[in-house]
Amino acid sequence: MKEHVFVSAVVYVRNEEQNVASALDQLNTYLATIYKNYEIILINDASTDDTLEKARVVGGVLQGSLTIINLARYHGVEKAMNAGLVKSIGDFIFEIENINYEYPLSMLLTLYKTAVSGFDIVAASPNTGLPWTSKLFYKIMNKSSYLKIDLKTESIRMVSRRALNAMLNLKEKVRYRKALYAYTGFKKQIIEYEPHSKIVQKSKLNRENISTAFDVLVSFSNVGLRVSHYLSIIFLLFSLFMAGYTFYNYFFNQNLVQGWTTLMILISFGFTGLFFIVGMLGEYILRILIEIQSRPFYTTSSVEVYKPSPHQNVGQAYQEVAASKE
Repeated sequence: MKEHVFVSAVVYVRNEEQNVASALDQLNTYLATIYKNYEIILINDASTDDTLEKARVVGGVLQGSLTIINLARYHGVEKAMNAGLVKSIGDFIFEIENINYEYPLSMLLTLYKTAVSGFDIVAASPNTGLPWTSKLFYKIMNKSSYLKIDLKTESIRMVSRRALNAMLNLKEKVRYRKALYAYTGFKKQIIEYEPHSKIVQKSKLNRENISTAFDVLVSFSNVGLRVSHYLSIIFLLFSLFMAGYTFYNYFFNQNLVQGWTTLMILISFGFTGLFFIVGMLGEYILRILIEIQSRPFYTTSSVEVYKPSPHQNVGQAYQEVAASKE
C-alpha cells in the first residue's frame, strides 16, 4: 500500500544535460511506487547547456507533477535550494543537491521511515571518501561553532514541514541549511551508507567553496573573534616583552646600538596583528550590512509547471502537459 502523505522532492541542477533526464525518470519512478501524492521541484541554477530542454521533455511524461524553477542568474546550491523549498507544499520534503546518485534510491524510503518514527530532520551521509578540505572545514566548524552542532557531509536530507517552516522563518542572510536546521532545535538523525563508488572524492578547492566556507565560519561560529582575541593577547605579550628588552638594554648594555631593527620588528609585528584584527572586524561589519539590506535570497526568471492531464486514460494521461510561467 502506498503512503498517503504528500512529499516534495526538491532537486538542484546546473549544467547536467547528460544526466537530468535519467535522474528525473528514476526519481519519479521510485516516488510513484511509494507515495500516492508527490511533486518534484527542479531548480535550474542558470544552466548554460541544454539542461532545461532535457528536463522539459521529461516533464511531459512523468507520473507526478514537475515544477521547474529557472533562476535568473547563478546562485549556488544553498540559495538555489531555498527557492525550491519555498515553493514546496509537501508534508515531508526531500532535499537532493546532486542528481548523480551515489546512494540507492531505497534510501529515500529509509529516510521517510526514520522521520515518521520521531525525527523531523533525517540525513544520509557517506561513511567514507570525504575530501580533506571538507574534513578540515567540518572539524573547524564543529570546534568553534557556538551552536554546539556536529556537522558532516550530507548527500540527501528529508525534513518535516514544521522543521522546514522553522528554518525558512529564520532571518539569516547566510543560508547554510545544515546550521540553520540545527538552530531550530528539532530532532535530527544521521544515517550512514556505503557509496556506490569506492574512489575517494577529489577535493574541489575553488573560489565558491572558499567563499561559502568563510561566510559560514563567520556567521555561525566565533572563530573570527577568537582568532582576533588570541592575536591581541599574543601581540600584547610581545609588546611587553619588547618593552622589557628595551629597559634591559638601557640599564645593562653599555654599547647600546641604535634600535632601528628592534623598532622595525615591533612595528611590523604590531601592525600585522592590528591589520588582521581590523580585517576581521570589517568582515563582521560586512555581514551586518548584508543583514540590514534585506535583499531577496534568489531571483527567478520563470517557473514552469508540468502536470499529467486528467482528461485521458491511464495509458495516455501523461502525454499532455500543462505549463505556466511566473
